[in-house]
Amino acid sequence: MHSTLDVDRGTLTVAVLVDNEVFGRGIEAVLGSVPEVSAVHRCGSREEYEMLSQFGGVDFLIVAPPEAHWLENEGRAVRGSTHVILLVDETATTNVTQLASMPVDGFVSQQRLTADLLSDTLHRIRRGELPMPPTLTRALLARADEPGPGTRTRTVNLTARETEALTLLVKGLSNKQIARRLAISSHGAKRLVASIMLKLDSPNRTTAAINAIRAGLVECD
Repeated sequence: MHSTLDVDRGTLTVAVLVDNEVFGRGIEAVLGSVPEVSAVHRCGSREEYEMLSQFGGVDFLIVAPPEAHWLENEGRAVRGSTHVILLVDETATTNVTQLASMPVDGFVSQQRLTADLLSDTLHRIRRGELPMPPTLTRALLARADEPGPGTRTRTVNLTARETEALTLLVKGLSNKQIARRLAISSHGAKRLVASIMLKLDSPNRTTAAINAIRAGLVECD
Protein backbone atom coordinates (compact mmCIF):
# COMPACT_ATOMS: atom_id res chain seq x y z
CA MET A 1 0.00 0.00 0.00
CA HIS A 2 2.99 2.27 0.52
CA SER A 3 4.67 1.45 -2.79
CA THR A 4 3.87 4.83 -4.38
CA LEU A 5 5.48 6.62 -1.44
CA ASP A 6 8.80 4.81 -1.40
CA VAL A 7 10.69 7.92 -2.52
CA ASP A 8 10.41 9.20 1.05
CA ARG A 9 11.16 5.91 2.76
CA GLY A 10 13.07 6.37 6.01
CA THR A 11 13.80 10.09 5.68
CA LEU A 12 11.54 11.82 8.24
CA THR A 13 12.19 12.66 11.88
CA VAL A 14 9.08 12.88 14.06
CA ALA A 15 8.69 14.15 17.62
CA VAL A 16 5.71 13.18 19.76
CA LEU A 17 4.69 15.65 22.48
CA VAL A 18 2.24 13.82 24.74
CA ASP A 19 2.26 13.97 28.53
CA ASN A 20 0.49 10.61 28.96
CA GLU A 21 3.27 8.01 28.74
CA VAL A 22 1.02 5.11 27.70
CA PHE A 23 -0.59 7.15 24.93
CA GLY A 24 2.77 8.52 23.83
CA ARG A 25 4.31 5.05 23.60
CA GLY A 26 1.31 3.90 21.58
CA ILE A 27 1.82 6.67 19.02
CA GLU A 28 5.54 5.90 18.97
CA ALA A 29 4.77 2.26 18.18
CA VAL A 30 2.41 3.21 15.35
CA LEU A 31 5.02 5.57 13.86
CA GLY A 32 7.48 2.69 13.93
CA SER A 33 5.34 1.06 11.23
CA VAL A 34 5.35 4.11 8.95
CA PRO A 35 7.99 3.46 6.23
CA GLU A 36 8.70 7.16 5.66
CA VAL A 37 9.75 7.73 9.29
CA SER A 38 13.41 7.15 10.18
CA ALA A 39 13.41 8.39 13.79
CA VAL A 40 10.80 8.98 16.50
CA HIS A 41 11.44 11.02 19.65
CA ARG A 42 8.87 10.96 22.44
CA CYS A 43 8.78 14.14 24.56
CA GLY A 44 6.90 14.44 27.83
CA SER A 45 6.89 18.24 27.90
CA ARG A 46 7.33 21.32 25.77
CA GLU A 47 10.75 21.85 27.35
CA GLU A 48 11.88 18.39 26.24
CA TYR A 49 10.74 19.13 22.70
CA GLU A 50 12.55 22.47 22.62
CA MET A 51 15.77 20.79 23.79
CA LEU A 52 15.37 18.15 21.09
CA SER A 53 14.75 20.70 18.34
CA GLN A 54 17.96 22.53 19.23
CA PHE A 55 20.05 19.50 18.30
CA GLY A 56 18.73 18.93 14.82
CA GLY A 57 15.88 19.14 12.39
CA VAL A 58 12.50 17.76 13.39
CA ASP A 59 10.31 17.34 10.32
CA PHE A 60 7.04 16.73 12.16
CA LEU A 61 5.72 17.32 15.66
CA ILE A 62 2.65 15.35 16.74
CA VAL A 63 1.06 17.00 19.76
CA ALA A 64 -2.01 16.38 21.93
CA PRO A 65 -4.35 19.31 22.79
CA PRO A 66 -3.35 19.51 26.49
CA GLU A 67 0.25 20.12 25.42
CA ALA A 68 -0.62 22.33 22.42
CA HIS A 69 -1.94 25.48 24.12
CA TRP A 70 1.41 27.29 23.78
CA LEU A 71 1.21 27.02 19.99
CA GLU A 72 -1.53 29.67 19.85
CA ASN A 73 0.78 32.48 20.98
CA GLU A 74 4.34 31.41 20.24
CA GLY A 75 4.22 28.19 18.29
CA ARG A 76 5.34 29.63 14.95
CA ALA A 77 8.51 31.08 16.46
CA VAL A 78 9.31 27.95 18.46
CA ARG A 79 8.50 25.37 15.80
CA GLY A 80 10.46 26.95 12.95
CA SER A 81 10.06 24.86 9.80
CA THR A 82 8.63 21.85 11.65
CA HIS A 83 5.18 20.73 10.52
CA VAL A 84 2.76 20.35 13.43
CA ILE A 85 0.01 17.72 13.60
CA LEU A 86 -2.65 18.07 16.30
CA LEU A 87 -4.23 14.94 17.73
CA VAL A 88 -8.02 15.21 17.88
CA ASP A 89 -10.27 13.32 20.30
CA GLU A 90 -13.44 13.06 18.22
CA THR A 91 -15.47 11.95 21.24
CA ALA A 92 -14.59 15.02 23.32
CA THR A 93 -14.24 17.85 20.80
CA THR A 94 -16.77 20.62 21.45
CA ASN A 95 -15.38 23.94 20.19
CA VAL A 96 -14.35 22.91 16.69
CA THR A 97 -13.85 26.50 15.51
CA GLN A 98 -11.30 27.16 18.24
CA LEU A 99 -9.62 23.85 17.47
CA ALA A 100 -9.38 24.67 13.76
CA SER A 101 -7.88 28.08 14.53
CA MET A 102 -4.79 26.46 16.04
CA PRO A 103 -1.68 27.30 13.97
CA VAL A 104 -1.03 23.70 12.93
CA ASP A 105 -0.53 21.96 9.59
CA GLY A 106 -2.96 19.10 10.03
CA PHE A 107 -5.20 17.13 12.33
CA VAL A 108 -5.40 13.40 12.97
CA SER A 109 -8.02 11.44 14.92
CA GLN A 110 -6.90 9.64 18.06
CA GLN A 111 -9.64 7.07 17.51
CA ARG A 112 -8.57 6.26 13.93
CA LEU A 113 -4.80 6.33 14.43
CA THR A 114 -3.06 3.83 12.15
CA ALA A 115 0.23 3.67 10.29
CA ASP A 116 -1.57 4.16 6.97
CA LEU A 117 -3.43 7.23 8.26
CA LEU A 118 -0.24 8.80 9.60
CA SER A 119 1.62 8.06 6.37
CA ASP A 120 -1.15 9.68 4.35
CA THR A 121 -1.24 12.67 6.72
CA LEU A 122 2.52 13.25 6.45
CA HIS A 123 2.40 13.24 2.67
CA ARG A 124 -0.68 15.43 2.38
CA ILE A 125 0.91 18.05 4.61
CA ARG A 126 4.09 18.01 2.52
CA ARG A 127 1.92 18.61 -0.55
CA GLY A 128 0.51 21.75 1.09
CA GLU A 129 -2.82 20.29 2.18
CA LEU A 130 -4.36 20.56 5.65
CA PRO A 131 -5.73 17.08 6.47
CA MET A 132 -8.36 16.63 9.16
CA PRO A 133 -10.87 13.97 10.25
CA PRO A 134 -14.13 13.99 8.22
CA THR A 135 -16.20 14.63 11.35
CA LEU A 136 -14.24 17.81 12.06
CA THR A 137 -14.54 18.95 8.44
CA ARG A 138 -18.32 18.47 8.47
CA ALA A 139 -18.68 20.30 11.78
CA LEU A 140 -16.65 23.25 10.49
CA LEU A 141 -18.63 23.50 7.26
CA ALA A 142 -21.87 23.38 9.24
CA ARG A 143 -20.70 26.32 11.33
CA ALA A 144 -19.26 28.34 8.47
CA ASP A 145 -22.63 29.96 7.77
CA GLU A 146 -23.05 31.01 11.40
CA PRO A 147 -22.26 34.71 11.91
CA GLY A 148 -18.86 35.33 13.44
CA PRO A 149 -17.97 38.51 15.33
CA GLY A 150 -16.90 41.18 12.88
CA THR A 151 -16.55 38.87 9.89
CA ARG A 152 -19.45 40.24 7.84
CA THR A 153 -18.69 43.91 8.42
CA ARG A 154 -14.94 43.77 7.87
CA THR A 155 -13.77 44.82 4.43
CA VAL A 156 -11.32 42.41 2.83
CA ASN A 157 -9.70 43.55 -0.40
CA LEU A 158 -8.48 40.65 -2.51
CA THR A 159 -6.92 40.81 -5.94
CA ALA A 160 -8.60 38.93 -8.77
CA ARG A 161 -5.89 36.27 -8.57
CA GLU A 162 -6.31 35.92 -4.80
CA THR A 163 -10.05 35.52 -5.26
CA GLU A 164 -9.46 32.72 -7.77
CA ALA A 165 -7.03 31.02 -5.39
CA LEU A 166 -9.40 31.47 -2.44
CA THR A 167 -12.24 29.79 -4.33
CA LEU A 168 -10.00 26.78 -4.98
CA LEU A 169 -8.72 26.78 -1.39
CA VAL A 170 -12.29 26.63 -0.05
CA LYS A 171 -12.87 23.62 -2.30
CA GLY A 172 -9.99 21.89 -0.53
CA LEU A 173 -7.31 22.07 -3.20
CA SER A 174 -3.66 21.96 -2.14
CA ASN A 175 -1.09 24.59 -3.13
CA LYS A 176 0.18 22.38 -5.96
CA GLN A 177 -3.35 21.80 -7.22
CA ILE A 178 -4.07 25.54 -7.06
CA ALA A 179 -0.85 26.17 -8.99
CA ARG A 180 -1.91 23.76 -11.74
CA ARG A 181 -5.42 25.22 -11.99
CA LEU A 182 -4.10 28.78 -12.18
CA ALA A 183 -1.13 27.85 -14.40
CA ILE A 184 1.40 29.33 -11.98
CA SER A 185 4.35 27.96 -10.02
CA SER A 186 3.96 26.20 -6.68
CA HIS A 187 5.82 29.09 -5.05
CA GLY A 188 3.39 31.51 -6.64
CA ALA A 189 0.44 29.56 -5.25
CA LYS A 190 2.07 29.45 -1.84
CA ARG A 191 2.50 33.23 -1.87
CA LEU A 192 -1.14 33.73 -2.87
CA VAL A 193 -2.38 31.48 -0.07
CA ALA A 194 -0.12 33.20 2.46
CA SER A 195 -1.45 36.60 1.37
CA ILE A 196 -5.05 35.38 1.63
CA MET A 197 -4.47 34.01 5.13
CA LEU A 198 -2.89 37.32 6.18
CA LYS A 199 -5.76 39.41 4.81
CA LEU A 200 -8.35 37.13 6.43
CA ASP A 201 -6.42 37.14 9.72
CA SER A 202 -6.32 33.35 9.65
CA PRO A 203 -3.61 31.10 11.14
CA ASN A 204 -4.31 28.26 8.70
CA ARG A 205 -6.17 27.31 5.53
CA THR A 206 -9.23 25.95 7.32
CA THR A 207 -9.84 29.15 9.26
CA ALA A 208 -9.26 31.16 6.08
CA ALA A 209 -11.97 29.15 4.32
CA ILE A 210 -14.41 29.64 7.21
CA ASN A 211 -13.72 33.37 7.42
CA ALA A 212 -14.09 33.72 3.64
CA ILE A 213 -17.49 32.02 3.66
CA ARG A 214 -18.65 34.08 6.63
CA ALA A 215 -17.51 37.29 4.94
CA GLY A 216 -19.41 36.39 1.79
CA LEU A 217 -16.25 36.28 -0.32
CA VAL A 218 -17.05 32.83 -1.69
CA GLU A 219 -20.00 30.48 -1.70
CA CYS A 220 -19.90 27.14 0.10
CA ASP A 221 -21.25 24.49 -2.27
